[in-house]
Amino acid sequence: MLMKNGRKKIIIGKMGFTLLEVIVVIAIIGALTALAVPRFTDVLGNAQENTDLANAKIVESAIELYKVEIGEFPTEIHTFDEVVTELNKEGYLKNDKIIPSSKEKIFKYNSDKNIITLE
Repeated sequence: MLMKNGRKKIIIGKMGFTLLEVIVVIAIIGALTALAVPRFTDVLGNAQENTDLANAKIVESAIELYKVEIGEFPTEIHTFDEVVTELNKEGYLKNDKIIPSSKEKIFKYNSDKNIITLE
């Protein structure tokens, strides 16, 4: 602020925030974080499970394509990792290993029905 004589007028005691204002802002940020974090965690968990289910469907589709083009799917394959390795070796999958995104879950392969489940 300029005075009539061209000098700046200094206002003392009106700069910055008080300690109480800073504490209130921090409390509001903490409350918003407490509300947002659980929702974010739920969304992340759902996304991981949906990714795993999509991966299982991709592997099942690759098995069906294998059976149509080559014939019967090998009966000596009994685990999910063996399925992925075989499909990768024959060119039906890009990856030679698929790891579940969901915590504490694993892929299971049912060799009788040629289906993949997430347990």
